[in-house]
Amino acid sequence: MNCEQMQSVRDTFQSILRADYISISEVKQLEELNEYYVDFFKVLPKVLQSQDSYVNGRRGTGKTTLLMRAYFECMKTISPLVRTESNILKGKTILPLYIDLSQCKEMFTDNSENIEYNFVNKIVYELSNQLSTIFKQNKIHLFKKDHSKSEDFEYIEQCIKEGLVLKSRHNNIKAEQSVENENCVKSDISLTSVAIEGKMTESIDKKTQYDIEEVRSYNVQEFLGSLGKIRKDSGLNAIYIFVDEFSDLDEDEQEKFSILLKKFLGSKNNIFFKVGTITDRYYFGKDIIIGRDIYPISLDLSDFVEKYGGIVAASKELCEYTKELIIKRLKVYGDSATIEDVFKGNINEILRRISIEAMGVPRTIGMILQNALSQAELKQDKCIQLKEIGVGIKETRKVYFKQFQGAVQKKAIPGYYMDMWNSLLKRALEEKTKNPKRPASHFMIDPIRKKYLNTFCENFMVHCLEDSRASKYGGNYVLYALDFDICNENSILYAEDKDEFTAVRFIYDKVLQPYDCYFVKEQIKSYKCPDCNKIYEEQEVAQAKVKRCYECDTKLVEIVHRDVPMTNGNYTEVEVKILGIIATLSKEDAMTATEIGDSVGCSYQKVALWCSRVLGKKSLINVEKKNGKNYYYDNPLSDEL
Repeated sequence: MNCEQMQSVRDTFQSILRADYISISEVKQLEELNEYYVDFFKVLPKVLQSQDSYVNGRRGTGKTTLLMRAYFECMKTISPLVRTESNILKGKTILPLYIDLSQCKEMFTDNSENIEYNFVNKIVYELSNQLSTIFKQNKIHLFKKDHSKSEDFEYIEQCIKEGLVLKSRHNNIKAEQSVENENCVKSDISLTSVAIEGKMTESIDKKTQYDIEEVRSYNVQEFLGSLGKIRKDSGLNAIYIFVDEFSDLDEDEQEKFSILLKKFLGSKNNIFFKVGTITDRYYFGKDIIIGRDIYPISLDLSDFVEKYGGIVAASKELCEYTKELIIKRLKVYGDSATIEDVFKGNINEILRRISIEAMGVPRTIGMILQNALSQAELKQDKCIQLKEIGVGIKETRKVYFKQFQGAVQKKAIPGYYMDMWNSLLKRALEEKTKNPKRPASHFMIDPIRKKYLNTFCENFMVHCLEDSRASKYGGNYVLYALDFDICNENSILYAEDKDEFTAVRFIYDKVLQPYDCYFVKEQIKSYKCPDCNKIYEEQEVAQAKVKRCYECDTKLVEIVHRDVPMTNGNYTEVEVKILGIIATLSKEDAMTATEIGDSVGCSYQKVALWCSRVLGKKSLINVEKKNGKNYYYDNPLSDEL
């Protein structure tokens, strides 16, 4: 590759990392997204259905990219700037609106009564901005009709300026009263008549002074009704509101926002919400029922394995996905560079190794390719071969493990997770020792213990492949695989056939058994069968004097509960990863907010705000300014705090 091609290939791989490089105000960037987007899970039409839904997947699986791609598909139906017609929304006109919750967390810092006001304010603010992008004007002007001056639009505008009075209270009441009396008698007496006139006047002047304390907000239903009328008058079929980064809110913020979201769902005004969430990092509260009020759309591989006939067939599809993703990106950014120009040698094996390491996560693919390209630049031909891919995979895995290791060090993740990880790896090494030529990369656990491994999945140390895999022993289990590079580092063969991981020896429940005490419900007695490891809650076996397993009739053993170690702070998933990566950095290895954002998978603004407002103030990290940029690294003294 020549120098010009090298730079274009760098841009190509950079574009795979994150979708927040894309601006919805730049139509050209959205058109490029339309060109290179690969809908591997075939979920785009599902997102564009007229229903409230949420897109769920691990960080880096392409949730934001999918929402932006759906946003642009809606733009095709109404914007005069987009000449491409929608093949999915034929005959429909949909107005899209995109809101990033990570950019408006300040609405949760005020009084909770004002959340409605703040969020509706955000909707109207973004509506104004994004309409000017879609139509290149600052008013609603559809089908030669101007509705910007309609009563409903004026109502919304007035609400933004003044709000609606929710409650009013009079304070510091002072009353004054003054009385004025005037009496007058006039008489006139003559020989022929007598006249007497009297006049009495009394005036009372009352004055009351007081301060009025008002709480102003919105009536969501009135707002939706007015917005729905504007939609109808404008000839729109629907309005889609894409709400991204829900999982960047902490648990309390999620619960508060979900109470508000419930008021918007099922409005019957053809206004639908599409929410982006991270697997196992979202909570819609007790009032929103999944499958009734809002419908799930998953981007996790485990939810689609069944469509491909199992993980073996699905893995082959992943290779095709990786290939198509790279080819389409090169076509847009590559400056005439082809996949054959970039990769040399056994391209199919290169794609296979990338796919096994990434497991359908586009950001991981981007990181591997970036690291591999940096290694290739040291060579004369500057092409990527298997050796460079190996380096790219190893460097990417190190970044993910550092995030986990640092988070444990800073107590953002409980320490017993490191013990559990060591136990899993030790068991895999024991299987390898029995027969080094036999794969030992995969394992199965009882579904009741699935939550034990969520943190490992978040950090890409293990991958959940199937939620229901039958074992040769009998019964259905959750199938996992250790990270591909972790297997390579420990000389563990990676399984590629189902007969290589369904044996009884790969059921690892006994490995996780010592950690049951950290995950069973607090203050409730639980019992475990020592033979089959099935766990029973007390109410399930309360009537029996001698408690036995229903399946194998073995006497149950009571689980001794332990207190779960407290973590330092109620951090979100991305905040834990930011702290984790910084905790592994020395002063010499300090990174900028942009570099940390690329590693973690978030915007540099998020990193900078989190570091300055929280981590820096708590002295958990150090910050050094060089050449106008902040560089972040670990504060080792904070481990003792």
